[in-house]
Amino acid sequence: MFTQEDVNIIANQLPSSAVMEIAKKTGISRPTIYRFLKGNKIRSQHQQRIYVAALKIIERDKIVTKKIMAKRSRILSENFDTN
Repeated sequence: MFTQEDVNIIANQLPSSAVMEIAKKTGISRPTIYRFLKGNKIRSQHQQRIYVAALKIIERDKIVTKKIMAKRSRILSENFDTN
């Protein structure tokens, strides 16, 4: 269903706590999730659920990072009056 390259891209972008979060959201065991992320064969229905959950986590993290960076830029670019 997914190529090894697809899985590698997802696995490299996931935060360290993502496996636990995916397990909670999907009901799929952590060992199965780890097998998928390492490129081993698992049930196709599990592959899809893990992949979709991983994409949602990556998307959420990118949005949060973008907001933090925007706030950082705004704060650091303000002129502070020292008087």
